[in-house]
Amino acid sequence: MIEIETILHYFGSNKKRTVLAVIGVAIGVFSLVLMMGITGAMKNKVNEYLGDLGSQVFVVIPGEVKNLGGRLLQVKFFPTLTLKDAKAIKERCVLVKETSPIKEVYPPVHANGKFSTPKVLGVDENYAEITSSYPAAGRFITKDDVEEFRQVAVIGVEVAQDLFGEKYPVGKILYLYNAPYKIIGVLPQKGTDISGENLDNRVLVPISCAVRRLENVDYIDSIYVLPVSEKVVNEAMKEVASLLKKRHKKKDFSISRYEDLVNTQKEAMEIFSVLSVTVATIAFSVGALGILAVMTLSVYERLVEIGIRRAFGATKLDIFKQFLLEATILSLSGSISGAVIATGLVNIIAKIAKWQPYIPIKGIFISIALSIIVGLIAGVYPAMRATSFEPKEILKDA
Repeated sequence: MIEIETILHYFGSNKKRTVLAVIGVAIGVFSLVLMMGITGAMKNKVNEYLGDLGSQVFVVIPGEVKNLGGRLLQVKFFPTLTLKDAKAIKERCVLVKETSPIKEVYPPVHANGKFSTPKVLGVDENYAEITSSYPAAGRFITKDDVEEFRQVAVIGVEVAQDLFGEKYPVGKILYLYNAPYKIIGVLPQKGTDISGENLDNRVLVPISCAVRRLENVDYIDSIYVLPVSEKVVNEAMKEVASLLKKRHKKKDFSISRYEDLVNTQKEAMEIFSVLSVTVATIAFSVGALGILAVMTLSVYERLVEIGIRRAFGATKLDIFKQFLLEATILSLSGSISGAVIATGLVNIIAKIAKWQPYIPIKGIFISIALSIIVGLIAGVYPAMRATSFEPKEILKDA
């Protein structure tokens, strides 16, 4: 304990040198923790968005989809995908468990004299299971709601606040165009998805109402497909593609896994990860050299201290451990500084992106472990150098 106090006092009296010694390690830890923190926070957001079944789901889209600028975008649209296609996929594809047709419509949304601009989607009763969109209050759209063209709606929390000024206005009425829709459920707060879309600013209505009453068309925008198991996703995609080719007499659709969007984000994250690891490696190397230089200089400045300690009974092993401990403390202090700053920055980014707060515990532990190793390696030479002096010679020259 006394030795640690002495060490801290020495560092305190040489602040500039101490800061220069630890800054390399701090940058290395900062890079690693920041990278692992951002990827971890993104992964949490992706899992929250996709839900329990998201990794299994694939989507049928009319037209052509391409990866542009790291995002999957629909570059061609054909009004050929219908509700009958969704029904046929569910009934005739043995590897498919459920389907959920989607149709986006664009009616003015208002209530109590207030207007809102949510995304309005027509969905069926399977949408909640496939996308884990179970209401926090009330209920979801049922099969009867769809078949009987019931004018009901499930809304996001932001729509509830905008139009009604309350969290769960279940039972109240909102208007799409001038048609009244009874609110039967309110979705839980989800924030934005990984593409930046606000999931709390949505209105879900029965797909039958969206297609016939609100849009008056006979085509839909997409079909979410849930296979019978995660193991047969690829086979189920081929089965669905084969069926639709036969029904449409041509390939006028695209099929993508629901998480393909995530994969495109992963490509960007992999580049970011490589850059972060490269910066961390360089920073740790610079940090190790900094600690080595400072500790070596420290040995020569403290020869009298070493000589006195040896004269009063300290062994070479005691001196060796002291300088090794000093180097480790230097590295560890840089590590903690870098981890604290990076964790704070990760949570600032998470707040701006409307992600959940995230503490990269794994990244912090790995970084601290690496910094201890760096400190030990960088401290070996100064520690060995400190034990190489004989106390008689030191004190004679002092």
